[in-house]
Amino acid sequence: MNIYDFDNTIIKGDSTVKFMKYSFLRHPFLVTKSVFLALKEFIKAMFHHSNLTNIKSNLLSFVKYINNFDDYIDKFVLKCQKDIKKFYLEQKKDNDVIISASPDFLIKPLGLSLGIKNVIATKYDIKKGCIIGLNCKGEEKVKRFKELYKDAHVLSAYSDSLSDIPMFKLAKKAYLVKNDYISEYVEK
Repeated sequence: MNIYDFDNTIIKGDSTVKFMKYSFLRHPFLVTKSVFLALKEFIKAMFHHSNLTNIKSNLLSFVKYINNFDDYIDKFVLKCQKDIKKFYLEQKKDNDVIISASPDFLIKPLGLSLGIKNVIATKYDIKKGCIIGLNCKGEEKVKRFKELYKDAHVLSAYSDSLSDIPMFKLAKKAYLVKNDYISEYVEK
């Protein structure tokens, strides 16, 4: 089994940013309102009265107002297909696992479009417009992976970010992905 971060690793760019841009063109008022709510949380976080999870919850809170959300996401996923990196398409396997900090309502359909059923992402309640639990980043990725795949044998881990070093430690080999360039990560 191989494990992959998603944003800037399998896909060019960040899926949440792509989704925000996509949504702004279709629902500018809703997205703008959510951005202001997130900005308010960001200011609170500067004074240690909020955190990344609250910022992200508010940034995406507009989704609860979108009608026919499943169709909306399907159209977004189709638009993203052109951004999947060639290296991934050439080496993907049925038992790959995607582990992402992006919301599950984006990552699960994007993964399924690639034939990947094993997806771990930040849990997001679309009806309430908020994150459930913790943001799936750093050590949280490892915790969630181990909950689902206790004794899994991980051959390789891929990410664009050193924040995924905890995830790298699950694998025999780890790779940093920068644009279309892949290099083996060796712990110093």
